[in-house]
Amino acid sequence: MEQTKKVALVTGGSSGIGQGIAQVLAEEGYSLAISYSKNAEGALKTKAAIEEQGGTCLIYQAALQDAAAPEQLVRQVIADLGHIDLLVNNAGLSRFKSILLSTVEDMDYLYQLNYRAYLLTTGAVARHMVLEGIRGNIIFITSSRAERSYPTDFMYGGLKAALKRSCESIAMELSPFGIRVNCVAPGATAVKADNRQWQATLGVRIPAGRLGTPRENGHVVAFLASEKAAYITGTTIRVDGGLILPGMPEGDYDNPLRLGWGRPIVDDELMEGIRRRNEA
Repeated sequence: MEQTKKVALVTGGSSGIGQGIAQVLAEEGYSLAISYSKNAEGALKTKAAIEEQGGTCLIYQAALQDAAAPEQLVRQVIADLGHIDLLVNNAGLSRFKSILLSTVEDMDYLYQLNYRAYLLTTGAVARHMVLEGIRGNIIFITSSRAERSYPTDFMYGGLKAALKRSCESIAMELSPFGIRVNCVAPGATAVKADNRQWQATLGVRIPAGRLGTPRENGHVVAFLASEKAAYITGTTIRVDGGLILPGMPEGDYDNPLRLGWGRPIVDDELMEGIRRRNEA
């Protein structure tokens, strides 16, 4: 592998936003390394799409919620591709649950995957960059939920907010080494099987009039990693079509009480869940 060609590691590159980011970065001339947890088929599709355009893409299975996995992944990518110029921390899971029903297992898993893995991977890549004199970039994929609260979102949204805050401190710490650290915060993005229905219920209410796309997030990542953004570090760019500007509700549009803002509904199902959780 030519040392002059830049290398990007995108975690969770087998589907959705991560897949879109990987494809855009390949078009920008990066050699790609992508990780996946269970979706091997999706990872192979990302690889095939990149290689069809003449690019390079290596895939790695990594359960990043495991404490040792992030550094093992980084070391293997460096061994295979020689260096890392850009890290995109994207792998994660959306999970929403009431504080009244959540368990230790729920909290630990989301913390380990959606927060700790980002920081462990960042630390491993940052050490590599510092020791090799690479003036690189590290980007966290967060969420518009880092800035706006919804019921049952204390874990997912709370951890995304924590990543935003951590990014700011890490950006200051790594600035003497010429390493920039930023966040990209997607809003409603067309990554689901029911995108048409989601567009009809939520997309039309977004100021931009539609859902976003994975590639649109990829273009913002590519910009932040480029010399055009050389004076940008420690910031968050929201890619949400204006979603949260008017306090956009999310949820069950057939039931106004479940729109995501206002007074949350308490029903028999919730109360039964609380009783079962209390007895567990």
